[in-house]
Amino acid sequence: MVGPASHPVSGRLYGVFLEDINMSVDGGLNANMVNNYSFDGVYLRHRSMRARGADRWRTEADPLRFWRFNGVDATSCGTQIRGEHGQRVETECPAPPLHRNSRYVRISLPAGQDHASIENLGYTAGGEHAGDCAMAIAQGHRYDFGVYVRPVAGTVGLRVSVVDAGGVPLTNLVTLSCGTALMVPDRYTDDGEGDDGANDAIGDSAGVEDVPDSSGIPPAGGWIHLTCTLSGLVSGVGKLHIGLGPLPQGADTAESDIPTPGDGSAAAPAAPASDTILDLDCVSLMDADTWGAGDPKWRYGRFRRDLVEAIAALKPAFLRFPGGCITEGVTPGNEYRWKDTVGVLYARRQQYNMWAFRMPDGSSYSQSYQIGFYEYFCLCEDLGAKPLPTLFAGMTCQSPYRDPQSIPVDSEYFHDVVVQDYLDLIEFANGDPDTSQWARVRRDMGHPAPFGLDMIGIGNENYGEGYMERFDAIAKAIHERYPSILCVMSAGLFPYRLSMRRAWNHARDIAAGRGEMLSACDPPLAGSRIIVDEHSYHTPEWFASQARRYDRYPRDSAGVMVGEYSANGYLAGRKQDNAHANTWASALGEAAFLTGCERNSDVVRMTSYAPLLARVPGKGWMQNLIEFDARTVMPTLNAEVERLFATHIGPMAYECELGDIGHARAGKAVTDRLFVCATGDESTRFIKLVNTGGDRIDVTLDISFGLRSLGARSRRDSCRLRVVRLCAAPEARNVLGTDGVSHGAAERREDTFAMAGPPVRFALGLPAYSVTVVTVSL
Repeated sequence: MVGPASHPVSGRLYGVFLEDINMSVDGGLNANMVNNYSFDGVYLRHRSMRARGADRWRTEADPLRFWRFNGVDATSCGTQIRGEHGQRVETECPAPPLHRNSRYVRISLPAGQDHASIENLGYTAGGEHAGDCAMAIAQGHRYDFGVYVRPVAGTVGLRVSVVDAGGVPLTNLVTLSCGTALMVPDRYTDDGEGDDGANDAIGDSAGVEDVPDSSGIPPAGGWIHLTCTLSGLVSGVGKLHIGLGPLPQGADTAESDIPTPGDGSAAAPAAPASDTILDLDCVSLMDADTWGAGDPKWRYGRFRRDLVEAIAALKPAFLRFPGGCITEGVTPGNEYRWKDTVGVLYARRQQYNMWAFRMPDGSSYSQSYQIGFYEYFCLCEDLGAKPLPTLFAGMTCQSPYRDPQSIPVDSEYFHDVVVQDYLDLIEFANGDPDTSQWARVRRDMGHPAPFGLDMIGIGNENYGEGYMERFDAIAKAIHERYPSILCVMSAGLFPYRLSMRRAWNHARDIAAGRGEMLSACDPPLAGSRIIVDEHSYHTPEWFASQARRYDRYPRDSAGVMVGEYSANGYLAGRKQDNAHANTWASALGEAAFLTGCERNSDVVRMTSYAPLLARVPGKGWMQNLIEFDARTVMPTLNAEVERLFATHIGPMAYECELGDIGHARAGKAVTDRLFVCATGDESTRFIKLVNTGGDRIDVTLDISFGLRSLGARSRRDSCRLRVVRLCAAPEARNVLGTDGVSHGAAERREDTFAMAGPPVRFALGLPAYSVTVVTVSL
């Protein structure tokens, strides 16, 4: 029986959580296929789990990793490099880099060498795939190539193409000319512009930070930006190949983006007798059809279109970013600093990704920050999703084997850096460019209007008395200046009542006015003073058992955000491998749990699955929502359930009563394997029914529309019914094949028909192991 309305449904119930794990961003959303594109690679040097934090987690600067240099000498250059604890180490540099955060490669081509080249395989994921080509080319597609070049001596042609492992061209070849005779004079001035001092290891000076360069003005120092467009000749997976040698007479050349003497198409002078020397930086190659192509706000980091479209299909109401554990980092200085990720690309200061320890080689996972906070905010805007950025709370990751460390609350660093990052981010997102320097950065990057940030996460999976102290200090500072911002509190990493008790007691004290008074947070999520973020990684059976978890939560207290959930069996010690990941059984357990979230959506305000994305190969976390490779995107069965739930929901929740159930075979009680919820509005009902058992269940739906039905009784066939059903064997799973083709496992059936009513009463069979959504419309 679907009865009267019970309460409004949270407008942000279904969202997504994007963390740079499983090569989700670099190698995934980041449209640039070039790995270590800027010769700035910073990686993790991970030691035995028996070692403690300072010895286990080390920074390894390897600026030329993932590049192959054939027939040339290559030297990494820059004014600074990262030390083993992430600190800045000054280095000698023969000529200024694009930015003092940036390094570059100096190439020396011996005189008479005409078979030299540099190559990049793309994001291979390492391990047994370390030597594989990883750049996907589609026949007929256009590909934008770009590189910053500084000629030092002589003239050379850069012959740009993508070739397969055997050297067979996948694109046409375009020659770019580069030489001192063709270039404009040196325009370098060392004004220090753009260095924000961010991401120093704790112990470095933490003074007032400069605002990063976001002007887009071409860099000085003799650098020019060369661009061209390649065309896909055949479909395949290949590598970027840049041949280096004398410029052929009469060669077709592409022009640079700043004026040069002549028309740029004439043949270069004959090759000099001495070596040719040039500097390279910021190499990019991406499909021209990126997300938002042609929109001026997307002038820096660019997104892979098919991945964004897969996320958009989930209809997310919010987007939580950038983590996850990478928010906290594993050692001081490894935390995610948003100020490192904005401004022009070459000024963004890179960081190793802590999830590298799960990669095949335990190392090669760097955060280039080509996708940064500005791009995340723009993505939220395009998806119609509210942003939920989560920042470092002064405590490194508290998960097992992480050796957490904390910044003292009364320290200068905590006040001037940790807390100030929250305040400056709110200015960056919402401030007035006429009065706020951080809002001017946003405007200059291409977005004058505010992003409408109204909530922020304080830490990730942090817990304990030390976290509560830091949460209060940060939240107080936020609300003194921005009283309408909703602060999200972490409940730790375990979904058990005992482990979450301290967080919930503290949150309920705040909600009742017994602690530091926070804002009433209207408009973010009216009715809640504070939201507590619970994370759950457990078995499908556990998730089904938690469908009534929130029935008992107080209605006049703090709200719930289930910020990370997955029925992967992790906390129960289930085997974590690809063969047992993303099965239909896990999707069913999650579906049962989500019916409870919908029924209790006056308490549960937000939910998001984790992790969202995973590159194949390259997975460090086995169970994910959407998987992909260089060519193909594959939503998992879990994503199919998520999409079904998120796209069939109304603004009001309706009471559901289980009466007499029809035919079901003997065994487990029907009420223990049938899960139901209903939402809708005056003229529509969405009823979700999940059968987690191995037998068919026959039910009779009795749906009342109250007073609305009186005006409809005189009409024949006045109700439209649509039934969508997903079912599969418990062990079934979608598979992304080695051929780049996605193979689906679930049977989907959709039926539509009309009937007299309301009220509506009809019989329905629920197959074993099925999720069914019934839409009834007047």
